[in-house]
Amino acid sequence: MLSAAELAECKPHALDFAGRAHWRVRLVAELVEINAMHLRAETRRAGADIELQGALEQGSLLRGAGGVTELRQALSAAEAQLDALEQQREELLAMLDAVNAAEAGGRLS
Repeated sequence: MLSAAELAECKPHALDFAGRAHWRVRLVAELVEINAMHLRAETRRAGADIELQGALEQGSLLRGAGGVTELRQALSAAEAQLDALEQQREELLAMLDAVNAAEAGGRLS
């Protein structure tokens, strides 16, 4: 995973063609990983949501009183992870756009 510090080091307009190509590959690979993590997190969120709905419909008989609280916490954690992944994806896409814009600018000169 690319760290925030690594992303901050990327200055697309200061890179040569090889540097931009290197960053493009890293960013696309990172986006693929983020997308895979997002799918796993979405599955986890859906599972937690289904379990919570089932517990609420059954009056928490199967899990006890604390079970609903735990399920709500699991759902909240899954949603927070999804939000974080979406934020990371947006940052990576913005950087990829900057690299592509720098590449287009380099071709014009």
